[in-house]
Amino acid sequence: MLWQTLLHGDPLPWLLEKSDPAVRTLTLRQLLDRGPRDADLRETQQRAMSSPPISTLLKRQRTDGSWPGPNMYGPKYQGTHWSNLLLIEYGADPGDPRVRRAARRVLEDVSQPDHAGMGWVFERDHGVSCFVGNVVRYVSMAGYGGDARLEPLVQRLVRESKKYDAACVINGDDPCAWGYSRLIWGLAALPEPARTRDVERTLRRGVEFLLSYKLERGRYPTASEPSYLWRQLSFPLFYQADVLFVLRAIDAAGEIDDPRAQPAIAWLLARQDSRGRWAGRAPYADRMASRVDASKWVTLQVLTILKHAFSPDENGS
Repeated sequence: MLWQTLLHGDPLPWLLEKSDPAVRTLTLRQLLDRGPRDADLRETQQRAMSSPPISTLLKRQRTDGSWPGPNMYGPKYQGTHWSNLLLIEYGADPGDPRVRRAARRVLEDVSQPDHAGMGWVFERDHGVSCFVGNVVRYVSMAGYGGDARLEPLVQRLVRESKKYDAACVINGDDPCAWGYSRLIWGLAALPEPARTRDVERTLRRGVEFLLSYKLERGRYPTASEPSYLWRQLSFPLFYQADVLFVLRAIDAAGEIDDPRAQPAIAWLLARQDSRGRWAGRAPYADRMASRVDASKWVTLQVLTILKHAFSPDENGS
């Protein structure tokens, strides 16, 4: 089945609007399979780097690669850690010197956590899979997935899965779906040479956990009710997760064709409008440097999931 047949309308012209070059860039790359030699893609990527929301973030970057704040974590959703995360989510050029400098800054900070004000994270033996997974993700995407300074973080994710099942103190020390999805999100970004057997086993363990529950309901272990965010469609999310983000993580791990993902995909499909678009929310917009059209980003991400889940294989079946 071709993924386009599942849509009520054609959202591509909307996603390809030149007024939003970041969304246009990822649409060309992810949905239309334009390669790095494509002139349109190259031109659009250049415009994306000099337009909001990417340019807004980069204008605030300091010469040492960091962003203003007391440490790499603060202020929340605006500091160095969060800005790195957003640059990758917005599809910033990973080869851009500013993006690489930002990732190197984080690598230096996590190598001396007390100096960087991150001792509160690394003094714990578990419970920060969301933070560590995000770091592994954006550092890897910026080209440093094989850097020796990243290896302790990778091993921490492996240990948190194997020994603690991604349990989080904020979740009553129960295994955490937010943490597991971010753990997968990070490890799936590692380059092939860094994808050791332990990493592969951890990815499988994480996907198994997420798909062992009814994903679309969010009924994972917790002493409270599932977060109100779970059944909304939001962009961007930071350490949080919702149905769409978990599917993105499972897709990144190469497991979106698992039949157990189908009910959640059906849940997504039921939420499109007559134009083949999805309504998105930006719950943290008032704390971010630049506003985005959350509906465009959510639609792009849903379509990417559908393309990977329903595109015909090489034999055309």
